[in-house]
Amino acid sequence: MILSKYPFLVQKEIIDNMNHLDLLLLSFVSKNMKKLIMSSQKKTSKSIRSIEYQYDRKDGTCVVYLIDESKPIVKYHRRSARTDDDLIMRIVKRGEDKTDNVQLNVSGKMIGFRFSDDYKYPIASYVECDKESVFQSIHNLFLDVFGDAVEYNWEEPDWKDPPEFFVPFIPKLKNVSFCIGMYLDGHFSEVRNFENFFSSCPAAKTIILNVNKKMKPLSPESKFFDAESVYIESHRINTPDFVRHFRGKQIILDGIRYRKSKLIDIVNRWKSGDAFQNLEYAHICGCSEMKFQHLVLNEIGAKFIDANRQPPMHTIRSLIDWYDRNYTTSPLISYRYIVRETDNRVASVFMMGGAFFIGVWDKTEEEFLRMVE
Repeated sequence: MILSKYPFLVQKEIIDNMNHLDLLLLSFVSKNMKKLIMSSQKKTSKSIRSIEYQYDRKDGTCVVYLIDESKPIVKYHRRSARTDDDLIMRIVKRGEDKTDNVQLNVSGKMIGFRFSDDYKYPIASYVECDKESVFQSIHNLFLDVFGDAVEYNWEEPDWKDPPEFFVPFIPKLKNVSFCIGMYLDGHFSEVRNFENFFSSCPAAKTIILNVNKKMKPLSPESKFFDAESVYIESHRINTPDFVRHFRGKQIILDGIRYRKSKLIDIVNRWKSGDAFQNLEYAHICGCSEMKFQHLVLNEIGAKFIDANRQPPMHTIRSLIDWYDRNYTTSPLISYRYIVRETDNRVASVFMMGGAFFIGVWDKTEEEFLRMVE
């Protein structure tokens, strides 16, 4: 089928009904074809939740996933929620054999691609000295085809001890958020190395931290605290306070033993407006002294909703589990709430089975109580 032979309205109708991978491949054909695709961008990108670069620093390979919310949801295990059907491109270091490369102009730069019947998606290649500009050109193509309203993430899920003097490769890409999974052990358990790593990276959207070794406290000005969300897992040891100066939106602390006084301090600093101004949700596991729940609720000044009424359910999209395309925070329904002094903002609070939950509402106390049935 030669698309250019059809009237413009017919071309546009065809474009609007093509899948995302075919649109990407079609954008390579010509500048006019890419302009036609861009003119339909709003409709074609409506169902896209995110485009995600998953980079493997060991071999320099990057796989690019397009997460389409219009696809039927399959109940995957969260850690394998992506499939090959979500792949739209692979970016690899160029090998010695270049015979199967097709040179294509991508956002003004010539890049080698391989196409094969064995896989649906194209494979782009780069040489080390030209690596960042290749990623930038490919990303600019995605922005042209799918638009800048789509969420873009750069993900490195398995950071362990790097070689000495290693500088992470994180290209400067427009509208891209940084997500990282890290093991706090060896090299990164030295607070200086930990701080230097995050100071050399863009502010993170998500940090998943598995703590296996003790570390000195972080500076209050650490860029670690600028992350939008953090998941701290530590089942073996007590850890430094990774959230005291947290400036982001979502916190999960798993396996960390929190004393009653420490938990109360977190809540009261939110209530006073001294900290956690941007907090949306927190889940703290392993709270000790949970037999004193009523004392904790009294000391944080929790208010009560009448037992004959139904409190609203707090749930938001999770920023922490980036593998799951539709993952939300655990539904929080509680008869207890607290109020921030500075702006009268409400947060639902709940304690059960050694866990403490906070769900912050974008509501004043008066607006919140109107939601109560």
